[in-house]
Amino acid sequence: MVIRFTILAFAAVLALSISAALFRVATAPERIAERRATAKEVCVKSGGVWVREGRDEICRKT
Repeated sequence: MVIRFTILAFAAVLALSISAALFRVATAPERIAERRATAKEVCVKSGGVWVREGRDEICRKT
């Protein structure tokens, strides 16, 4: 009985962990886009210019 409960508890924790990881991966592009939009807004409001240098986007103070 105790072993069966332990296995059930372990399986439940494992399933929840996998579900949480998949959710984080699936919503990553939305979080990245939101973070980038916030950075652009802060850059412009602080008097900078949002530019692309190579593969990176940076805030260049003018």
